Amino acid sequence: MKFRLLSVVLIAILLFGCAEKPTEKTIESAKNVTIRFGILPIEDALPIVVAEQEGLFKKHGINVEIVKFNSALERDSALMAKEVDAVITDPLAIILLRSKGYDIRIVSLCLGKTPQEGVFAILASPNSSINDVEDLNGKKIAISSNTIVEFVTDMLLSRYNISYEKVEVKKIPLRLRMLLDNKIDAATLPEPLASYAVSKGAKLIISDAMVNESITQTVIAFRGDFIGEHEDAVRKFLESYAEVVEMINNNPQKYRSLFVEIARVPKDIADSYPMPKYPKPEKFPKEFYERYLNWALQKGLIEKEIPYSEVVYDISQ
Repeated sequence: MKFRLLSVVLIAILLFGCAEKPTEKTIESAKNVTIRFGILPIEDALPIVVAEQEGLFKKHGINVEIVKFNSALERDSALMAKEVDAVITDPLAIILLRSKGYDIRIVSLCLGKTPQEGVFAILASPNSSINDVEDLNGKKIAISSNTIVEFVTDMLLSRYNISYEKVEVKKIPLRLRMLLDNKIDAATLPEPLASYAVSKGAKLIISDAMVNESITQTVIAFRGDFIGEHEDAVRKFLESYAEVVEMINNNPQKYRSLFVEIARVPKDIADSYPMPKYPKPEKFPKEFYERYLNWALQKGLIEKEIPYSEVVYDISQ
């Protein structure tokens, strides 16, 4: 009888030990997840680079491989081909990808929580007669159509009773050169090139940092299948991001030279160009999302409404 009891106890111990091992293995595999994160040479990318350099991703139990792209087209193509797992992008780009059947989810707001974080401006050429928004009436504005550049142009000017002609100039350097060479009346440019254009004589007419509401944002987005398989890794990524933005905001000068390098701030304005204050990660607001969605519907860029709940993922739940 004692022998049988001892046998039962031994079997129970063995079974208990076996039950523990898969749990340990699961924890270990979560630590070994690698997130391939795509970035562009923009100021939004600084926290990702700093977090990697400071070892914050390792601290939170994940690996992040930073993949650099020179254009949004390259970045989006890699995302569609599953060559990267996550990117910093804009909400309009996500909506357009979703309309094409790609399961991409916004997991957090990046920059653009407040108007001061805006990064787009409409500028007039140095020799033009344009000095304020009303002077844009009947003028030509160089933009990149069906992108956030066209979106912000329409949003900034929608409150004014003017008409304007949009001219397609896809490449940003060419758009900047045409503006400074007085070959176009006006152009919409992102920072830091907008500030650079002003330093070279272009006239700042209006920017999304000058209005009383946030118009443009950037977001952190992951592939839906990656979230499904590695939700805990995504959560740890955002924990790392929250820590790094606090680190940067508390000591921005420490990272200024890196910021200038990453954002490709022109040397002429490198000393004076301000660093942004990065907000901590948070769920992308529905009111922001609906503004992009309605614009895309009105433009005919998408055929039907794409629900907020299908695009914005609440990682806290």
